[in-house]
Amino acid sequence: MPDQRPSILITGASGGLASILVDLLTDDYRLVGVDPRPMPAGRNFPGVFHQVEYTHRRMAEIFRRNPFHAMLHLGRVRSSDDGPRSVRFTTNVIGTRNLLELGLKHQVKHLIVFSTYHVYGAHKHNHIHIRETEPLRASQMFPELVDAVELDYTATTFLWQHHDKVRTVILRPVNVVGRRIRNAVTEILRADICPMLMGFDPLLQFIHEEDIARALMLCLKGDKSGIYNVAGEGAVPYSKAISLVGSVAVPVPPPVVYSLVNIWNRLGRTFLPRHLVEYFRYPTVVSDESCRKDFGYEPRVSTTDALKSIKRRD
Repeated sequence: MPDQRPSILITGASGGLASILVDLLTDDYRLVGVDPRPMPAGRNFPGVFHQVEYTHRRMAEIFRRNPFHAMLHLGRVRSSDDGPRSVRFTTNVIGTRNLLELGLKHQVKHLIVFSTYHVYGAHKHNHIHIRETEPLRASQMFPELVDAVELDYTATTFLWQHHDKVRTVILRPVNVVGRRIRNAVTEILRADICPMLMGFDPLLQFIHEEDIARALMLCLKGDKSGIYNVAGEGAVPYSKAISLVGSVAVPVPPPVVYSLVNIWNRLGRTFLPRHLVEYFRYPTVVSDESCRKDFGYEPRVSTTDALKSIKRRD
């Protein structure tokens, strides 16, 4: 008997977030996953998985063979990931454009794009509770965030141009943390010591991996479109976050911070992107009121428990 479940394409299917999300979706949807990276050893994708670049012509064949009901684009390559900047730009910007064009051509009805709150940029003039209408200033300060901002712009342009054909949701989550998440913030906090700028202790927001997966599912099953911030329970000072994960804060004088970042990265402790230093200097606190109102999202994991969940267990 043919599988009657709606078909969904998930990009970034090899990542930790996708591994959580597919558990929520597998009963109701037929899943197809794509990722330039291989599936990690020991992990089974509950559907069909293709290791393929988003710009490759094979993507067109995948769309032709599967009348996708929805696409969840989780496949943004972060600046902390390995590889040259040109490859990251190709994947994030050119690859996203190709996916959106294919989705439009093959009449995908629902599109969820996973962006990041980093597109707002960390700046001393940021006010508390940044809304989705704020300008995206990140690339003005750090070129390594150009591709993240361009991906967001690409999805936003698609949203306004094709709102009558594809229901599009762009999510800008705060720092995602959890046992299955491997991003720069999680790895820095999980280290034995954490750099902290002298004289600065900004508020940071975190969202647990299970809460962001549930937010994605709510967006998929909802009927609204637009751009949405999404956050966890509240904001905590950076020093408190370091304490909750059981690490030790190491004060760093601001005038030498970037020199020390280069040394830190060469030592291979964890990779600390230069732009992330600014988020340890100035608060970038967003409002996710619209996401809560339009999709009924409410975080279930407190910020304290979310941070404790990534505590080192030697």
